[in-house]
Amino acid sequence: LAPRRTGAYNQGEIDTQSLYAFDTIKFGEQWIVNAGLRADHYSGDYTVVALTNNVLTPTHFTVGDTVVNGKLSVLYKPTANSSVYAMAASSKQPPGANFTVSGNANSAQNPIYDPQETLTTEVGGKLDLFRGKLGLTAALFRSEVKNEVEQDPVDLTWSQSGKKRVQGVELGATGELARNWMVSAGYLYMDTNVEAGRLLTANGENQLTYTPKQSFTLWTSYQLPMGLKIGGGARFSDKLLRGTDGAVGTPAYTESYWVFDAMASYAINRNVDLRLNVYNLADERYVASINKSGYRYNPSTPRSASLTANVRF
Repeated sequence: LAPRRTGAYNQGEIDTQSLYAFDTIKFGEQWIVNAGLRADHYSGDYTVVALTNNVLTPTHFTVGDTVVNGKLSVLYKPTANSSVYAMAASSKQPPGANFTVSGNANSAQNPIYDPQETLTTEVGGKLDLFRGKLGLTAALFRSEVKNEVEQDPVDLTWSQSGKKRVQGVELGATGELARNWMVSAGYLYMDTNVEAGRLLTANGENQLTYTPKQSFTLWTSYQLPMGLKIGGGARFSDKLLRGTDGAVGTPAYTESYWVFDAMASYAINRNVDLRLNVYNLADERYVASINKSGYRYNPSTPRSASLTANVRF
């Protein structure tokens, strides 16, 4: 059938004025401080016309507020080839500020609610080795989100009592291990939990859905004589937990997986080189990602290869 207009529509307008200040202060050769503060005032009008049982029902919403966010970081260089830092930053997402508004009590986009707030803190460091050819990084981080809309299981009322937290460690190495030997590696560990509110996972674990606890990447290459370069790498992702509203029979989580790739390139001359990439060497079958609590998923990419030629003028 040809599409036709029902008369239902959404229309909105929002105005925002912002005032911010940001500065970088350097104390001697070892200390650097970055600080910033931003205030956003917004006001908006929304009209939603819904079609229910062939009856058009209009609803008008008015939103407006002023939110203030800030960021502060301090960096210290104990030596010329090392540095450590600490950072804290806040952000707020008020209802209706992203052209989405709702009159439902279970929606954070209802104008009756306060903005959702996020606080992120991080400490870390960097160390350069082999005269700056290899860089090592490490960081500890934590992000907390509060003012999420939750329903009380006793009186079934809705309030902004939900709170979630993600914290972990990230390690990295990039550069040259030895002459002609390059490496890039990264490891991420995330501990997630619901600090207040209902659990989200189908198996009852206090974690966040679709978030791997551990992930790892590695790529290394070596330049051989006569213009030949070889390389290979690995990728790992931990299991993904699904939500509570999945279809009956859907597994509570996807399995973790390892994937290995390889590469070889050859320089025919200074202007032309060929490169062969082979992906998923073991032809591993896995679930790359899921959403909608397991109703939809992205399958793995099977073993494949590509041959490319680069021509420089």
